[in-house]
Amino acid sequence: MSADRAVILTWLSGLVADLIGDDLDRRDAEKRLAVAEGLGASAFAAEALSLMRISAESVSSPVDFDRLAAPSVADQGTADAVAILLAAGLAVAGVKVEWPSRPQARSARSRIAAAGEGALTAASRLGAEGADLYTWLANLVAVSVRVVSEIAANAVPVVRVETKISLPSTALAYQLYGDAGRAQGLVDIAGSATPLLMPAAFDALAD
Repeated sequence: MSADRAVILTWLSGLVADLIGDDLDRRDAEKRLAVAEGLGASAFAAEALSLMRISAESVSSPVDFDRLAAPSVADQGTADAVAILLAAGLAVAGVKVEWPSRPQARSARSRIAAAGEGALTAASRLGAEGADLYTWLANLVAVSVRVVSEIAANAVPVVRVETKISLPSTALAYQLYGDAGRAQGLVDIAGSATPLLMPAAFDALAD
């Protein structure tokens, strides 16, 4: 599989910067990115997967999970490499997040499964050379989907809240949960851009 290394390294570099919070880990990943361009094809592929894994293991929130998004590429070989890396990253990251609601966990599960299908299609194009990669990816995605499914089953459901007028998130958090400190979580679930005045109708955790 011939891929544009510059595209992949630029993408991975952005993920390292966005997701790895530990300074030592981030500097180590940056050093590895700097030398990856000169590696042989097999070593480059292994290093790219390793860097994706390190970035994905640093994911701790739904916002971080959403940052794992593929760049737009036209070349088939690069697109296949990106698909494989993305599926691996989402599979690792999905089980690291404490999903606050059942719909979010289910959405993550669907995204992991869809990315897995794309990655397996890409791996199948490698023929016999990609057999081990295909098997590894299939197992990784299957385990991740199963774990996130279990998280979804135990996560808090979401209910629809209608107030007829816009109110501050702190006031609504207190009314709904008896705790104004949960205002930010309320804003996150509702997807509101204005915490001071929430929409008159929005989704919220049932408890």
